[in-house]
Amino acid sequence: MKIVHYIANICILLGAASLIGGIIYKLFYIRWLGLVPMSFISFANICLLLGIALYIRELILKNK
Repeated sequence: MKIVHYIANICILLGAASLIGGIIYKLFYIRWLGLVPMSFISFANICLLLGIALYIRELILKNK
């Protein structure tokens, strides 16, 4: 079950980095490789929700 924690941690870190990247892109109006800040924010949402879901799954299985 440790592998799930590692995957959840990576998802949380990727989500946080993407959120920070999206905010920086929004502040400085940078456009790189056709990406817009909304694409970074969407990716951050997906990663953070996946990480949260994996942690909740582990908590539920741990209590049984």
